Amino acid sequence: MRTSAEIGKLIKQLRKENNINLTDFATKIGVNKSTLSRYENGSRKIPMEDIAEIANALNVTPESLLLKNKQPETEVQHRAAHLEAELTDDEWQRVLDYADYIRSKRK
Repeated sequence: MRTSAEIGKLIKQLRKENNINLTDFATKIGVNKSTLSRYENGSRKIPMEDIAEIANALNVTPESLLLKNKQPETEVQHRAAHLEAELTDDEWQRVLDYADYIRSKRK
């Protein structure tokens, strides 16, 4: 589990990568600017309900913010990782074929 300071640093990094300023992000997650600043500098522990809001706003999973061995994961990546048990081999092949098709159109 990450410390409050580590979580705050990661939140700040992800917020900046998404080009969201402190004021706008605070509004988006429903806290005031000074509270968000304290979250980011690690001087205030972040309640779990705010972790969920922050993760949602950054389009990552709460686990990726909290766990040290987990890189920030988008919701799409999270869903894709859990599809393995739900799809047959034939369905997986169709997914892979479609992914190849999409990549070929980018070139």
